[in-house]
Order: sequence, then C-alpha cells, then structure tokens
Amino acid sequence: MTVDFMHTFLGTGRSIKVCADVVARGSFLTWIATFNMAPKVFEMTGCVCRAEDESERNAVIWSIGQALDVRRFD
Repeated sequence: MTVDFMHTFLGTGRSIKVCADVVARGSFLTWIATFNMAPKVFEMTGCVCRAEDESERNAVIWSIGQALDVRRFD
C-alpha cells in the first residue's frame, strides 16, 4: 500500500509532500516515508500499531506526522 499526503509542521506552518510505502501485518504497520525538502531528499522508517476502529491510512499519517514534528531538519 502507498500513502501520499501533505504534512504541515507545527510552529512554522511549512508544508511538505510525503510518500510512504506501507506493509501491513494485521494491525501492525511498517512504513518507509520519502519527502523532499529542497535541496535534500530524506527517508524515514517507522512502525505503528493501529487501533481497531482506525484505518491503516490514518494510523500511518499520524505516525509519520509525529515523527516529522519531533525531527529537526537543519
């Protein structure tokens, strides 16, 4: 599964496009996200366990958003 979305950073309001490849094993989701912050391209990996009533897409977007908000990009 692929998930594409826009992420807006807290505080700065800067937005970036994120593309993530996701592998689902039950409620456990592993993702590899790629995003372009010119002039550099970054990749991040992570995982999340989705809640029963949560879609895989929403779980991945939330997980990547949290990872991006705590990561510094200098």
